[in-house]
Amino acid sequence: MSDKSHEELMVPDGKVNPIDTDYQVGQDNIALNIGPFGLDIHNRVFLVSGFAIILFVGITLLFQNQVAPLFADLRGWLTSNLDWFFLSAGNIFVLVCLILVVSPLGKVRLGGTEAKPDYS
Repeated sequence: MSDKSHEELMVPDGKVNPIDTDYQVGQDNIALNIGPFGLDIHNRVFLVSGFAIILFVGITLLFQNQVAPLFADLRGWLTSNLDWFFLSAGNIFVLVCLILVVSPLGKVRLGGTEAKPDYS
């Protein structure tokens, strides 16, 4: 091993921009075309989230009698304690949309300046 500490080994030589990289976003993704659907799957994210969903659904189906009271209690708690949140979130969403419509951002053309709208 050399006389340099671990921190000294991690410092790059010369002028370096840490943003410069050869990595392209999505380069490790799996791209599939299944019928009219084009899928762009990120390996790790898809596997972890897919496994978690399958595990949750499987446990729920295997133990229906045990989880039914839990889900009933959870629904009751959510609707009695967080109803204000649901209503507020909906109202805030509507207000933000109305503000965007009347503000200068409402004139921004999605797709660029040359984009043509599909509908009038």
